[in-house]
Amino acid sequence: MSITIRKMIPEDMSHAVSILSQWNIAPIIPSRENPDPERSSINIGNSFVALDRDRVIGVCSYIIHSEELAETASLAVDSDYKNKGIGYKLQKARLDEMKKRGIKRVRTETDRPENVEWFTKKFHYRIIGKNKKKHPFGLPDIDYWNVLELDLERYEG
Repeated sequence: MSITIRKMIPEDMSHAVSILSQWNIAPIIPSRENPDPERSSINIGNSFVALDRDRVIGVCSYIIHSEELAETASLAVDSDYKNKGIGYKLQKARLDEMKKRGIKRVRTETDRPENVEWFTKKFHYRIIGKNKKKHPFGLPDIDYWNVLELDLERYEG
């Protein structure tokens, strides 16, 4: 297995959405039934993909809220590649880029308890609260997001 991480290009989009769909976190087009979905698009310029040779096997991105605050957006790895350190490499790539852009704080929302543990242990996020979900997204039986925050100025990479 030869894994590389690179910036996303338009040709990666369908593969990225397919991987996000495996975890029920793919973007949803606003509709009358759901006018304000959790996520409605992917900003390619703020996204990375993981490749096994030339196959897209993971994706992550981020959203800039201000000069100092950003939010991670959907991190997902193809289920065939779970627990191989690919998510870690994707997370590190986006944190490194955000830090270079001058971002000082990064927020993350997750509904998966194992992800809360992963973000807090591997990257030293702290839990700062909960947000109610707008609709079933991620785990369908959990109706809230755990909100985590990272002091990116102290992040060592």
